[in-house]
Amino acid sequence: MQLLAENIQHYHWGDYDYIPNLQGRAAGIDPEAELWMGAHPKSPSRVLDTNQTLDELISLNPEQALGKHAEKFNGELPYIMKILAIRSPLSLQVHPNDEQASAGFTDESNLQEKKSYFSPRGKEEIVCAITDTDIKFGFRPMKDINNILAPASNEEFRTLQELTSQENSEEALQEAIRTILGYEKSIVQSFVEDIFASDLQNTVLSDRELAYFRNLAGMYPSDPGLIIFLLMNFATLRPGESLYVPPGVTHAYLHGNAIEITSNSDNVLRCGLTPKQIDHDQYLAVSSFSTSQPEIQRPINKIHTYSSPTRFSLSRLEIEHSWEVTLNGPEILISTEGSFTITNSHGRSLHVDKGMPVWIPNSDEHYQISGTCLIFRCSTQNVD
Repeated sequence: MQLLAENIQHYHWGDYDYIPNLQGRAAGIDPEAELWMGAHPKSPSRVLDTNQTLDELISLNPEQALGKHAEKFNGELPYIMKILAIRSPLSLQVHPNDEQASAGFTDESNLQEKKSYFSPRGKEEIVCAITDTDIKFGFRPMKDINNILAPASNEEFRTLQELTSQENSEEALQEAIRTILGYEKSIVQSFVEDIFASDLQNTVLSDRELAYFRNLAGMYPSDPGLIIFLLMNFATLRPGESLYVPPGVTHAYLHGNAIEITSNSDNVLRCGLTPKQIDHDQYLAVSSFSTSQPEIQRPINKIHTYSSPTRFSLSRLEIEHSWEVTLNGPEILISTEGSFTITNSHGRSLHVDKGMPVWIPNSDEHYQISGTCLIFRCSTQNVD
């Protein structure tokens, strides 16, 4: 086991203080949006003592690092663990499944720029709130969507209202979203004006999400994503609450601090509300247009593993004295409250401060944690 150095992504939507405070260091002049813990070639973690990248370390002896499933993992760590510090909303986005990613990556193999696929692997996620975290996730029931569209005065919206009057039809919703993405700027702006002028008390829209909408309309006043934003479910994850984000589900994280685990892939297809590249065609091709409520999971016990169909799992460990486990693959740990001591089967111990990631190869066999702390643990599952 080894401590990992800080590995920060400075995206524009990031907070300035949360991650530096977590790690006990001074904030810099740039936002710190994500702390990455993994071996993705875009930004692999580095071992604190040696400065060796984690992907290099794993490649030296994949079986020792990854265990008996190293071949099934193609000799790579199958996940990226992240801490998200969200000051302003991320884009409306979706991730492809493995089949879609492989096809898209192959189709774009000769492109030099404006690529949408950067990996042949699909992407799915688990997100868990550290602090209250506001999100948009999937599409609302059609009756709610129809009510939200009702204030629109522009004749262009009659087609949308006809489509969304159909009860929970995926084909109708897909056509409605396709229509929205093709709107001229003036049509989007007229809808925004109608929303601001309307009494929305008979809709499901809350004051909190309307505040986000108002801010986003100031940033992206003619972006069709503004309309799609209102058609999506809004939820606030309380600390410890979690969501599984499957491929195909449109989502956006709006504000808060969270743990996220993703597949070892950086495929993101965006449809709006971002300065980054947008690809409407690929977004429509990979998205699911089913309507459903987010299935939020809550921890049942102090030691809790969240349910997901992924090859990786997220556990929340609220430890008061000690806890131990036998390894079934490589793990990464990080504490968001309190320091701890970890000892592996070979008798090696490390003192770990809050906010410091720990890499645990499968060859450590088992480990024990001592201390009073709140740890998030990423491990492997569902491999056989």
